[in-house]
Amino acid sequence: MKLRNTVYFFLLCTGISFTAICLKGQTVENYQTSSFSSGGFVRAGFFYDLNRHNGKTLFSSGFSDVSLKLESRPDNNVKAFSDIRLRYGSEFNSAVNSLTIREAFAEISLSSFKFSLGQQIIKWAKTDFTTTNSRLNPQNYTTRSPDREDMDLGNIIATISWFPSPLFDFQAAFVPFYRSSVLLIEPVPVPEGVEIEPLKSFIADKDYSGYGLRGNIHLKSTDLGITWFDGYDPMPGIKLDYFHLDMSGQIPVALTKLKITPYKIRAAGINFESVIGQICLRGESAYSRPYKDYRNNEYVPMPEIKWAAGLDYAPRNWRIIFEYSGKYITHFTGAEVEPLIGTEPDYTKLLQLISQPGFDLREYVRKQTGSFNRLYNYQLEKIYHSAGLRVEREFAYGRFIPSLFGLYNFTSHELLFIPEIKIKPYDGVILTAGAEIYSGKQGSLYKLVNDFMESIYAGIRIDF
Repeated sequence: MKLRNTVYFFLLCTGISFTAICLKGQTVENYQTSSFSSGGFVRAGFFYDLNRHNGKTLFSSGFSDVSLKLESRPDNNVKAFSDIRLRYGSEFNSAVNSLTIREAFAEISLSSFKFSLGQQIIKWAKTDFTTTNSRLNPQNYTTRSPDREDMDLGNIIATISWFPSPLFDFQAAFVPFYRSSVLLIEPVPVPEGVEIEPLKSFIADKDYSGYGLRGNIHLKSTDLGITWFDGYDPMPGIKLDYFHLDMSGQIPVALTKLKITPYKIRAAGINFESVIGQICLRGESAYSRPYKDYRNNEYVPMPEIKWAAGLDYAPRNWRIIFEYSGKYITHFTGAEVEPLIGTEPDYTKLLQLISQPGFDLREYVRKQTGSFNRLYNYQLEKIYHSAGLRVEREFAYGRFIPSLFGLYNFTSHELLFIPEIKIKPYDGVILTAGAEIYSGKQGSLYKLVNDFMESIYAGIRIDF
């Protein structure tokens, strides 16, 4: 985006914000009849690398961004909402200057029906740390932001919701285009001779459309739900696109081209939420099965059953969230080779394999690519178990909020630990400081990403 456009957008945000402040200063009668509201925030922060990279700044990410939220209700049955983001700075030592529309949709209510269309973020999940039922929206797993919700990315979605009674509601969602999640490994340096072709973040092709269905039953203190999704999973895989072994030199040189590729799935899920006194119980489970066979398509995962269950307990100024999650691979077969990325190549073993008659090196590399997909999707083992805990306490009437979050995978022996402190010196002002600590054994996903994801961060946010 050109500097001129950046300046124009900043002036637009300033003008609308000033108008909103003036509107808030009007009489109560005029304010209540207003059908337009605006708000947003200005935020700045940085991420300081705990692992030093040679030749690169320790501050791998530093940003300044603006959010402008507009909402219009010309009628009780009509709503228009938008959330526009402008970010300037750096991420992983690369310059960033972007203007994005996080959400922009229209909504119309007619009797017991509600229709919406546009860029939306729709969450069908009940649990906090692990998602099994939500597949309509992608996520950016490399987001550099103190606000975890910034991982969620909008998607163009059309929905129709039906509310026949207070006890039941139904929603159908149509996703006409495909938008991919940003893989956690995107900043990872690849081995020499390996190239990864990125996927377009947005594919406007009808062949990549999908749909989802959700039904909810509302009982006393308990909600029960069922979901169905048929379409392309927001999380793509990695496919071997090209392989060539150059034998012209003294040492063979392998040239490998990988391609990030989406795959289509069917997924059925159930979920519940129940309140018992001060405790809120939540749970969900889903079975997903790709259309293509994982044995012939290395970028496609195996069918699996995922589940998560937890509780939310908030006595006085405390908030405690505990969650257990797991998965079961229904058609599990053990990996035959080591992953292509994340392990040091054994050239001696490779030369021995090449010397064997009839050995197919390209097929070997394809299986290595499939093993990495299994590493990323946690499908190297038949069963996985994880647990997460978040403890938060408010002090000084909510002005000082320390928290601790930990997520441990008992099967892969990986740990994510996030200590954080939020300070609210004034209304609408939030100061945040914390750290992201990734720990894992050699060859694990967290060991692979901790060189660029492990960091200390701080930021300031001012709402308007």
